[in-house]
Amino acid sequence: MNPVKLVIPAVAAALLLPSLAEAQGPGSPQERFALFTSCGPMNVEVFVTNSGGPGRITRESVAATTTNRLRAARIYAPADQPAWSLLRVTVFIGTQAVPGRAAQTVYIIRLRFMKLVYDQLSDPQLAANPGRLSSDSLGAALQWIHWAPTWESPRPAIGFYGGRRDDVITSKIGTMLEEFVAEYLRVNGESCP
Repeated sequence: MNPVKLVIPAVAAALLLPSLAEAQGPGSPQERFALFTSCGPMNVEVFVTNSGGPGRITRESVAATTTNRLRAARIYAPADQPAWSLLRVTVFIGTQAVPGRAAQTVYIIRLRFMKLVYDQLSDPQLAANPGRLSSDSLGAALQWIHWAPTWESPRPAIGFYGGRRDDVITSKIGTMLEEFVAEYLRVNGESCP
């Protein structure tokens, strides 16, 4: 076999791989819409429903874990500081009675990133005057600014607690937060300190 015939496809592949990686990198329109905020700080919203799971999984404990991780990444805004984005953490732990068997405790953990977006299509001021908004119409436009989920954990954590160690659920929350922070920092890249 002619070695030149093997080298040419290898060189062509080596030249194409960086451009393919860039096309799927942090600059893709989907990722930028979902996560890009110029690395602005975000608020945190935590919902915990725990009926039958480990007692130390509370709204306060999950909120502390979340804020500590975001604070370490320098992307957390305290509740009294307005932000244009927020991370919503939802934890559900419930016990299901199964006839003829021991009760099963199930947990579901989901992270959702939300941003304030302007609904231009629904705003009658903009529909009547399709140009730039004037300062007179800005007040009307504010009612068309809403929180919208733009990113969600790719796979919510779903599992059975089964009386194992209490840190199983806490560990899952921590892992999901790490994955979110890594994605967020990757997409916001140069904007982050």
